[in-house]
Amino acid sequence: MRDAATECALCGLPFTAKNPAVVDHNHRTWAVRGVLHRGCNAMLGHLENNGPRYFLTDPVRIGRWARGLVPYLTRDYSQAPLYPTYRTEEQKRELRNKRARLARAQRAAG
Repeated sequence: MRDAATECALCGLPFTAKNPAVVDHNHRTWAVRGVLHRGCNAMLGHLENNGPRYFLTDPVRIGRWARGLVPYLTRDYSQAPLYPTYRTEEQKRELRNKRARLARAQRAAG
């Protein structure tokens, strides 16, 4: 069992000055649920507040989603294809410079 005085009830890590303890509660019933990191509480709030938009309102489905999250995020994607709009830092720099040149030319033509 996690120590509510020193550890987050969700992630189990200790509280810090940058991510302090806050009291979490159910926004429908106002029942206190536990003590969480401010960040964990905010993320939980985002999930609960936006759940209907993403069809994640059933606690069983949310649990299934949460259990799949760590394996999904930690899987090795090093051989996966890159997203179609991916640009290297050099390509991004060239695009910024091109846009800046066009903007300067437009202002000069003014």
